[in-house]
Amino acid sequence: MASDDYSKFHFVFYFDLRPYVRKEALFNLIKTAFVCVVLCMASLRFSSDADALVLRPVEQMITKVEKIRDNPLIAMKMADDEFRHEEITKSKTGKHHTGNWWIDAYGSCYKREQAELMETVILEKTIVKLGSLLALGFGEAGA
Repeated sequence: MASDDYSKFHFVFYFDLRPYVRKEALFNLIKTAFVCVVLCMASLRFSSDADALVLRPVEQMITKVEKIRDNPLIAMKMADDEFRHEEITKSKTGKHHTGNWWIDAYGSCYKREQAELMETVILEKTIVKLGSLLALGFGEAGA
């Protein structure tokens, strides 16, 4: 084929990729929406866990410190109430046999995880004990 013929005749192929590109764009939008929903749900879950595990116990400690600051003698009542509450929970969580060996054997593992104390609870109890010791040491004159 001569160069003259080449300039006269040539093949041109057109591919219409618009439907495929539109489908790909739609799939990418769906993927982006799914990732956004998953991230929103994860952030809400994290926020609720942080609120339950950190903020609420710290707020409880602050309210107890404020109550003890206002009236140091109330710390003795708080200590008595906590002791009574612990004794009631100990009596309720005693060893109960359900008759099902599976639950008796493996149910105790779940209960042990719930019974572990968090540091915030230990700090809260320490604050109440210190307040009751101050109330004992200073008595009515210190209040």
